[in-house]
Amino acid sequence: MITYLIIIFIVAVAIAPLASALPSRAQRREAHLRSYASSLGLTIKFEPVPDVPARFRFEPSPHLVAYRLRDANVEKDARKELLLINVGGQWIDSFTESVVQLSGHDGPTGAELATVNRGVATVFWNERGDDDDVDRLHQLLKDLLACEH
Repeated sequence: MITYLIIIFIVAVAIAPLASALPSRAQRREAHLRSYASSLGLTIKFEPVPDVPARFRFEPSPHLVAYRLRDANVEKDARKELLLINVGGQWIDSFTESVVQLSGHDGPTGAELATVNRGVATVFWNERGDDDDVDRLHQLLKDLLACEH
């Protein structure tokens, strides 16, 4: 009987490191969101958020991920740059301090910052949501690209 207990103990010690290497439920959910976003043509990047002017007194969440959509049809000389901050569900242009209307698509909850520059729209999102939120994010990125034209 003691032999069986020793064998079970040895097997448990051998399997424990393997079990700890498995992705958690949250990691699997994030991987699914990123995979779904990629299937929509979005690029996901881990990069620092752009600097927000101090006058906004805005401190972005620490765990934001950049979701990006590129417009292949943009003109080479498109130079309009936008830095938008989500304040109370409204997107505020940091340069003009005015509200930007985006066809009724505000994006998913947790989308805090957005940039548009030379045919590339980027939204910094905290990835708390589901496939519907990724669809809203995709629509927001398309609306942001339409602002540039």
